[in-house]
Amino acid sequence: MKVQCPPPLSDKTINANEILYVRNVLKPIEVENGSPANGMILTLADKTFSLQTPIEVKALADVERPSNKALSLLSSKNHWPIYFDGERATGPLQVTENEVNISGYNSAFLIGKKKIPVINTAQEVFDVIQAAGGQTRPVLPPAKSISRAGHEIDEGEWDETIELFPSADGTPKI
Repeated sequence: MKVQCPPPLSDKTINANEILYVRNVLKPIEVENGSPANGMILTLADKTFSLQTPIEVKALADVERPSNKALSLLSSKNHWPIYFDGERATGPLQVTENEVNISGYNSAFLIGKKKIPVINTAQEVFDVIQAAGGQTRPVLPPAKSISRAGHEIDEGEWDETIELFPSADGTPKI
């Protein structure tokens, strides 16, 4: 599939079956030189910014993916869509009460060695990943502290492009 990229790039061909996830970007802080972009696509190979919105990228991807392998959907804190390959995902990941209370995220999942926070409940994350054939984990309530959270998954790091905690000025974050 071809996506339109911000300048100085033009169209880029991406293998729809290698997409890990697609989400909105916060303009212009994420994109090099403040170029316009609406979506960020993480594939097995690299990260690409697109001029298309995540829903437009999902539509392009789902045409090329097998009919039973459409991208799954969960939501960011701004209620923006996070489309992802549910079959490659693991979750839900347990978060702490502090992460829930301060960040507004209720759960998370792991894909491509990135932990992706979402506002969906742990049960919703479980249901979406199970429906897609991904690796499910037990649905657990938020842990009292980090030391009690089930952090058995050491191979992943929080996606550095998503701010877990709100900024002092209250600007929206992914």
